[in-house]
Amino acid sequence: MYELPEIRSLVDRAAIVGTIVACANAIDAKDWQKLRSYLAEEIDIDYSEFRGEIPRRVTAEQYITQRVEALAGLRTLHISTNHEVTINNNNNTAKCKSIYQIYRLDPDRAAAENRLDTAGNYFHSLMQTNGNWVITGIKQTVTIVNGNSQIHGALRDKS
Repeated sequence: MYELPEIRSLVDRAAIVGTIVACANAIDAKDWQKLRSYLAEEIDIDYSEFRGEIPRRVTAEQYITQRVEALAGLRTLHISTNHEVTINNNNNTAKCKSIYQIYRLDPDRAAAENRLDTAGNYFHSLMQTNGNWVITGIKQTVTIVNGNSQIHGALRDKS
């Protein structure tokens, strides 16, 4: 069946945004298997503004392990909005810039020091394989940091 290019673009855009939102929801639910289903085998990550880490390529399993360790014991809420999607139909890839806000709560700390909230931009790279969009790259920029950075496992003092 013939599909108009405009319709395909709308369907792909919806699927791309759906992938990004589903990943955020999977992290909040700590549903690591679901998260894995939206990731390519390897992912280029850049969390240098938040974590101070050098950008690098990791396996999907390494990426998930980082999330498990950093968010252990925390309740989180990821909000993803203002998605700007660019699709390259020639090679089945896409880019998506979005705005995020992440609330992190450590229920075991006193109320004055139990939160870390951040906001900024995510830049996702994606590719389409077997009719599904998977994430191949994630870059996070940080505009706002508010609260106790010590509740986040990647930022906690290791001493």
